[in-house]
Amino acid sequence: MKKILNLEGIQKLTKKDQEQIKGSWSNYVYCGPPRKCCQMFNGFEFCDFGYCQPNGSCIWA
Repeated sequence: MKKILNLEGIQKLTKKDQEQIKGSWSNYVYCGPPRKCCQMFNGFEFCDFGYCQPNGSCIWA
């Protein structure tokens, strides 16, 4: 985490640096309130405009 806090500008992190980053992740997008796609990150729901598909998946707009 120290490397991220001390970054200046844009830098490419090495594979080793990337493996040391601990953060949230989510791989399931679902339909939320009308015309919105949602995703859960560490217990918090994030929703933004999108299109619901018949199978329940969502495409971000």
